[in-house]
Amino acid sequence: MAATETKSLRRDARNNIVKLQEAARKIFLARGLDAPLDEIARNAGVSVGTLYNRFGSREALIDSVIPDIAGSRLRALGESVAAHEGAKERLEAFVTGMIDIQLDDPALNDAILRRFPDATTLVGVCDISSALGEDLVRQAHRDGVLSEDFTSEDLFAILWLAGTASRSAHAPARWRQSLQRALEAAWTS
Repeated sequence: MAATETKSLRRDARNNIVKLQEAARKIFLARGLDAPLDEIARNAGVSVGTLYNRFGSREALIDSVIPDIAGSRLRALGESVAAHEGAKERLEAFVTGMIDIQLDDPALNDAILRRFPDATTLVGVCDISSALGEDLVRQAHRDGVLSEDFTSEDLFAILWLAGTASRSAHAPARWRQSLQRALEAAWTS
């Protein structure tokens, strides 16, 4: 909801928006972006109808609270990656960092997996990290440390598998080691 639209609302309506955003932030970060909207509304002390009246859709609610959090975490990862010497070390740091984010943060995991493609602001934030991953693969190819057979699609497959495994209680216990081995097999040196 735009700031000018919010200012024209009655105070109780503005308060409901804030309460819904606070509840959504807390519940999405704890449970993921598919958390029940009625739980968010209940936690905010309003009806689910109020939630839909103020935001219109799950994706609009997501876009009102998650992009700033995702952007901050992904920018921090980008800065951490850039601090490493060499293309191999940067790509390894990127993969490790992305998997750690996926494990630690159900909402960002959902964002990285593009589970809600109509949350366009959030998708735009995640596109920046995707571009970084593609660039890191190109740098590793240019430096000759990564097999030309390993593409950015392979990188995104590793991250997709990590995100999927991290959400499943039934994932094999050693899924992370298996993904690490897949990346290790792609190095030329």
